[in-house]
Amino acid sequence: MWYQLKHKILQWYLLLKKKKQQFHTPISLTDAKSVGILFNASDIKMNDVIVEFAKRMKSERKDVQLLGYIPKREFGFQYPFPYISNKDITWYGKPGGGTTGFFTKSPFDLLINFCDTNLLPLEYISATSVAKFRIGFNKEIDNSNYDLILISNEKSNISKLISNLECYLK
Repeated sequence: MWYQLKHKILQWYLLLKKKKQQFHTPISLTDAKSVGILFNASDIKMNDVIVEFAKRMKSERKDVQLLGYIPKREFGFQYPFPYISNKDITWYGKPGGGTTGFFTKSPFDLLINFCDTNLLPLEYISATSVAKFRIGFNKEIDNSNYDLILISNEKSNISKLISNLECYLK
């Protein structure tokens, strides 16, 4: 019940902030010069796969920025990427802070949200981003934050999601 109320408030807030319907031109991974990657960083094995994917794209001379979401930060553990946590979001799910502002204001060629569930802070960043083309894996019916939604049978397998992404964005 509480989650649904928070979700409805954030959706209402996004409707107020949403810009006019824009038509985005699809951009392939090879043509993209700058890429923003959002992901749920609570699984360390998944984080390693996403960091390796980012390193591979950086080796192709792309500007790649990562932003992970961690519900609760583990003290004493160093994350190899910037992140936001529950301390960085409002009670209804809107993220704040410098990293969030950077992601919403940066004109990435591609913005990829690897979260396949409705994670409110990442959905907010995706919806308010000025990226040229936004890609997601969340197939919620009321979800209009993306220009392309890829649906995989193996949601928990991040390697499969990345291979699907590379297959469709050649």
